[in-house]
Amino acid sequence: MAESDVGDFASNRSQNSMANKNSTLRCTFSAPSHSATLLQGLSVLRAQGQLLDVVLAINEERFQVHKAVLASCSDYFRAMFTGGMRESNQDNIELKGLSARGLKHIIDFAYSAEVTLDLDCIQDVLGAAVFLQMVPVVDLCEEFLKSAMSVETCLNIGQMATTFNLTSLKESVDTFTFRHFLQIAEEEDFLHIPMERLVFFLQSNKLKNCSEIDLFHAAIRWLQHDEARRAGANEVLCHVRFPLMPSSELVDSVQTVDIMVEDVLCRQYLLEAFNYQILPFRQHEMQSPRTVIRSDVVSLITFGGTPYTDNDRTVSSKVFYLPDIAARQFKELTEMERGSSHACVSVLDNFVYVVGGQHLQYRSGEGAVDICLRYDPHLSKWLRIQPMQEGRIQFHLNALQGQLYATGGRNRSGSLSSVECYCPKKNEWTYVEPLKRRIWGHAGTPCGDKLYISGGYGVSVDDKKTLHCYDPTSDQWDFKTPMNEPRVLHAMISAKDRVYCLGGRMDHVDRCFDVLAKSNGSRGTGDSGSSVTADTGRSITYTCPSGGSKALCAI
Repeated sequence: MAESDVGDFASNRSQNSMANKNSTLRCTFSAPSHSATLLQGLSVLRAQGQLLDVVLAINEERFQVHKAVLASCSDYFRAMFTGGMRESNQDNIELKGLSARGLKHIIDFAYSAEVTLDLDCIQDVLGAAVFLQMVPVVDLCEEFLKSAMSVETCLNIGQMATTFNLTSLKESVDTFTFRHFLQIAEEEDFLHIPMERLVFFLQSNKLKNCSEIDLFHAAIRWLQHDEARRAGANEVLCHVRFPLMPSSELVDSVQTVDIMVEDVLCRQYLLEAFNYQILPFRQHEMQSPRTVIRSDVVSLITFGGTPYTDNDRTVSSKVFYLPDIAARQFKELTEMERGSSHACVSVLDNFVYVVGGQHLQYRSGEGAVDICLRYDPHLSKWLRIQPMQEGRIQFHLNALQGQLYATGGRNRSGSLSSVECYCPKKNEWTYVEPLKRRIWGHAGTPCGDKLYISGGYGVSVDDKKTLHCYDPTSDQWDFKTPMNEPRVLHAMISAKDRVYCLGGRMDHVDRCFDVLAKSNGSRGTGDSGSSVTADTGRSITYTCPSGGSKALCAI
C-alpha cells in the first residue's frame, strides 16, 4: 500500500471514529451582524448599478431596484412580481397612486431599514407606505405623527389618520383634542374641519376644562366663517349644553348672538335653558342630552360630619370630592349652608340629596332636623327643598322609581316607624304606609321595583333580623325571610337580583361582623343603613361612621 493511501485511510478512520462518539452533538450558530451586512451589501449593489433587474417610474422619475429586495418586504411588490401579473415580465413599470418622493423613501427603507421623516414629507411617505403595504413604515409614520402632535398640527394629523384609516393614530388625535380643544379652536385650521368632526367633539363628555360658554363661542366662530353653514346651525348648537350655563351668560353672551334669535330651533334651545334655570324643582322632568353633565368620571363626594368626641360637638359644612379613583387627594366643592352630621344621602338623576341628620352633635335623636338640601353638580349649587314631615337621624334614604323614601330612624320623640316619600316634580314629602316595627340604625336598598329594609334597633333581638319589603304600587310592607344573624348599623347593597349585608353590630357592645350575608332578591333583599344605590344603577352613597356622608356622582 502506498504511503499516501495509508495517510488517507488513517484520516478517514479518525473522522468516522469522532463522528460515532459525538453523534448527538449539534449546534446552530448565528451571526448577529449578518442582517445588517446583507442590507449594506444590497445597498452597495444598488448604488453601483449591479444586478438591478427592474425600473420603477413615476412621472419623469426613475428608480432602478432589485425585484427580490422589494418583494421581500412589500406585499404589493410580492404580488406584482410573483403573482403572475404582467408586470412580472416587464423591465420598466409605471406606478400610479403615489408620489415619487414617497416611493424614494420606501425604497431607501427597503435597503437600509431606516426612514427620515419630517412634517413636509410625512404625507407622501405615509401614502406610499399604505399603498405599497409596507407595514413597518406605516408604523414608523404613526409613531412620528404621535410625537409631532401639537395644538398647531393635530387637526392635520387627524385628517391623515382619517384618510389612511389609522385607528390608533385617530384615537391619539381625539385624546389630544379633547384635552386641548379650546386652544385648538383658536387655530385657523379649526375653521376648516368638517361639521361631522366639530359635532363629534361638541357632543362628547370627554372634553377637558371647557365651559359651555367657551364651547358656544368656538361653535359660533366656526359657523360664522362660512355663510353657508348658518343653515345647519341648529345641528351644531344642539350639542352645546345651554341649561348648564349660568343665567348671566345666557343673557349677556348667548341671546345677543343673531343666530340664536334668527334660527327657530336655536331659540328653542335658549328657551329650554331659561326654563331649566327658573324652575329648579322641575329640573328632573326637563332632563335632555343638553342637561347631562359633561363628564364620564364618577366622583366620590363627602358631606359634613363631626369629630364625634365628647369634647367637640362641632359639625362641618364642608363638601369635598375625589376627582377619580386614582386620585390621592380630595378637592373642595361649594359647602352646605350649615353644618350637618348623620344625614342620609341619595343620588337621583345625578342630583345629590342630603336629608335630615343634625346640626349639633348629640348622642341620641334629640337634635334631629327635617331639613333637606339638593346639590346640583351641573352648576355646583345648593337648593333647599321642602323639609320632611318630621326630623330624623339614623334613618335610611333610598331612591326608587324616581322618588326618595325616608324610612324609620329616630328623633326627640323616640324611634320611628313612619315612612315618607319625596316627589321631585311636586317638591313634596308625603307619608306612605309605615313600617311594621319602629326601627333605627337599619339598612335598606331598592332591588328591582321594590324597597327592602333590614335589621336595626327595635324592641327585641328578632327585630334586628327582620327583613321588610315595600311595594310602592300597592303601598304595602311585607315581612320576608329574616337574616340569619341580628344586625344593626350594618350595610347592604343589591347586585344582580341579590342583596348583600355587610358587617354591622349584633348589639350595643362593640361586637361586629366581618362577613357577608346574601339574600335572593325575589324573597327579600336590602342595601344598607350606611349605603344606598340610586335608581340610575350608577351612583352609590355611604353614610360615614363619624356622621359625615358620602355620595358617588358625576362632577
